[in-house]
Amino acid sequence: MKVEVQWKKLVKPSAPTENNRQKWELTSLDRLQMPNYVGIMFFYRDNAENPGVDIPQRLLQMEQSLSETLSLFYPMAGRYIEGDGCFIDCNDLGVEFIHAKVDGQIDQLLHGDVDIDLLDCLSRYPTDIVGNPLVVIQVNTFECGGLVISVRFTHKIGDLYTMAMFINSWATACRGNADAMVRPNFELSSLIPLKELAVPNLSPPPIGDKHLVRSRLQFSADALSKLKALARDNAKDSMASDFGPSRVEVVSALLGRAFVKIFRNKHGERRNFVVGMPFNLREKIGLPIPANSCGNLYAVVWGQSGQPTAGKIESEFNGMVNVMRDAMADAKTKYATVADGEELCSMVGDSLAEVVKILARGEDFPLGFSSWCRFGLCGNDFGWGRPVLVCSTPTNYESIILLDDEESGGIDVWLTTDEDKMILLKQDPEILKFTS
Repeated sequence: MKVEVQWKKLVKPSAPTENNRQKWELTSLDRLQMPNYVGIMFFYRDNAENPGVDIPQRLLQMEQSLSETLSLFYPMAGRYIEGDGCFIDCNDLGVEFIHAKVDGQIDQLLHGDVDIDLLDCLSRYPTDIVGNPLVVIQVNTFECGGLVISVRFTHKIGDLYTMAMFINSWATACRGNADAMVRPNFELSSLIPLKELAVPNLSPPPIGDKHLVRSRLQFSADALSKLKALARDNAKDSMASDFGPSRVEVVSALLGRAFVKIFRNKHGERRNFVVGMPFNLREKIGLPIPANSCGNLYAVVWGQSGQPTAGKIESEFNGMVNVMRDAMADAKTKYATVADGEELCSMVGDSLAEVVKILARGEDFPLGFSSWCRFGLCGNDFGWGRPVLVCSTPTNYESIILLDDEESGGIDVWLTTDEDKMILLKQDPEILKFTS
């Protein structure tokens, strides 16, 4: 499948940013982020009820509504300034908007695994954020009239909550409802002071000469119900009656159990494992955070196990569920008492530094999960219906990302790992039992 870029341009806000808003200070939590681009891809079939799609008109509609959206989300159209006092220069230089043509049918991408190199062609982005657009959007049009919209953004300017809000607002404006867009708030820096955090520089784990592959595992609503029932049935003692694991916890636990098993079979070691997950802090801390606050406002929650249990699959699965539930429960209790920005920075930084220290020792088997569920990503209708598929953009490091599957009411897991692990994972009897 050939992907050819037709044009690229910078889209600027429809109204210039006011002078008193032209410098957006990054918080201590923003400065912790890796300067990489992460992103989301939305797949749209041609609407059968409206044949003969006018692609140029759609592109113009998207460009004009994007410009309107940027007038509210003005830092996204700025540039990152590095050095003393890292900040965003809200200079209205614009976000990059790319149109590419694909000589194929969109259905070829909706079934089976898609090559990472092809997905990269559908979602281009810069290698360095300094001096480059902070947001890169690529609209790929197919011969059948289908579209794939890729939105890449640097983590320096916000977390997934921020970008979901931006994309939802853009889709709302594109449908002609600009007045209904949310009003973002960019004042976190006034609540979260700059604080030197003793956290080592973060970078994705090296993959060496491994060849990464990507795959989608689908857990239906029925499979999720069975997994939750399995977790409850095997819950420990008195907790059983109150034990209500979430969808994300049971899926992550099943995958975690499989990865621990693969590691143990390969190395013959019974190491502890460390599980890490992002935890959205909005509405979970005592600090009065304005509605629709943009920026990075999350913590990495982690839990550490004892040695994996030898024996029954149920006990290993439930051990993983318990580690994740305990970690989340502890985080909710701990962060609920925070009423001061400096204290929040210290807690987030200390937690991250501790898990980095544990991983640096190399004595534990690391597992990282990221849930993108319940952010409303499946509802982004630009005027031609909801997407038939939403996925993360490809990564050049190992990752496990969970997303809602609106059609089935289940969860899609987008896995990026080396080829050998992927083969073994797909052969795991429990994974086969619960996936389609």
